Amino acid sequence: MQKYLTGVVVTNTAKDTAVVEVKSWKTHRIFKKRYQRSSRYLVHNPGNEIALGAKVEIIPTRPISKRKFWRIQLLTEKKSDTKKVAGIKAKSTKEDS
Repeated sequence: MQKYLTGVVVTNTAKDTAVVEVKSWKTHRIFKKRYQRSSRYLVHNPGNEIALGAKVEIIPTRPISKRKFWRIQLLTEKKSDTKKVAGIKAKSTKEDS
């Protein structure tokens, strides 16, 4: 099983690159209070096919540039203006059936 992260596309202005923000919950070791952390990853987005606000799963890949070594595995939830992506399979939803 390959490691993957789920996040939201927050920027896709660069050529063939999107920025995906992944949020996670942590627990403080002393106070036991939960807090939210976020990390931003540069992701390979060929042809800028994924729109802003789309939920995607990303997996690690070979280094593509200095800071970009993730690629989009699949589109889990798309926005209404998201284009169909040829090379990336979309997760089926109940609305599609």
